[in-house]
Amino acid sequence: MNTSESGATGGDALVIRGTVRDSLGVALPRAVVTLAVAGGRQLEKTRSAADGGFQVTAPAEGDYLLAAFSPQLGEQSVTVSLDGRPVEVEFRIDVPGTVLP
Repeated sequence: MNTSESGATGGDALVIRGTVRDSLGVALPRAVVTLAVAGGRQLEKTRSAADGGFQVTAPAEGDYLLAAFSPQLGEQSVTVSLDGRPVEVEFRIDVPGTVLP
């Protein structure tokens, strides 16, 4: 594992970190998280950890589609713009039948 980084344009500049939770705030482990470009071409795919956390790395700065999928609850996606700084995303996938205040 390479732990060296070179300033603001180091490894973290293209990293997207976050969590996948349900609408009640419960972590969703093993949710499938995908990073894609416009047009749908998939670049990277991972699964969320036991605490719902995930990390993916984009190939370059720009706009990407980030999606999280839970077999029980469905999918949520967001557009992410990378401009040289790491990005954090929190997915909140709705639980069917719940009404939040």
